[in-house]
Amino acid sequence: MKPGVAWIIGGGSGIGAAVAQRLARQGWTVAISGRREDKLAAVAKGHPTIGSYPLDVTDGAAIKAAVQQIVADMGRIDLFIFGAAAWQPMDVGDYTYDKFAKVVDTNYLGVIRIANPLIEQMARQGGGHFAVIASVAGYFGLPRSAAYSSTKAALINLLETMRSELAPRNIVVRMIAPGFVKSELTHKNDFPMPFLMETDEAAQRIVDGLTQSDRFEIAFPKRMVWLMKTVRWLPYPVFFWLTGKMLPKD
Repeated sequence: MKPGVAWIIGGGSGIGAAVAQRLARQGWTVAISGRREDKLAAVAKGHPTIGSYPLDVTDGAAIKAAVQQIVADMGRIDLFIFGAAAWQPMDVGDYTYDKFAKVVDTNYLGVIRIANPLIEQMARQGGGHFAVIASVAGYFGLPRSAAYSSTKAALINLLETMRSELAPRNIVVRMIAPGFVKSELTHKNDFPMPFLMETDEAAQRIVDGLTQSDRFEIAFPKRMVWLMKTVRWLPYPVFFWLTGKMLPKD
């Protein structure tokens, strides 16, 4: 993919910020969005081709306005990356509605709110790439991660559907599934994180995967990906025995 205009939701910190800066260095014009204006400004500082567009993905009207403004300023949107995420560790057996609602509203419904306005724009301009950062946590139900894992699983399912449905409009749908990456979210974790990656390394893998191929799944690190997929393929009696071992000891 040749450099063009990219829009990154969640571009104010973590993976999104690192991807934005890497794309800018490679010649892309980049719009970054998120709720924290100070964080966005810090990412854009020193990069004249990065523009800041504050946005809350739970606000549908603001999303439509942001699409229109970015297109007015930059002409088009060739590559979109949704990286906003809500996460908090949960106690075993805790399915409190309010905790789930916050995670679902950001992680899943945030993509749904953006989908139609952005797809309409990409169709008008002749195509584009629509990428969402899911997670290897979406490959199966993880103990203590019911809200987060279920939204990531829903995103993977949704993106599989969109990949087929939007191909005739020349819109290439991409699913990004990182393992554990150092960030504000993973800093909250109080459990071991195997194969923990540095943010810059994860950003490089994402940018390379997006710009050097059209493949659907960009998942890493490979050892973590294959471990998670192997667990998912196990017969249910074995699967539930193994996930039961993941529960914290009293």
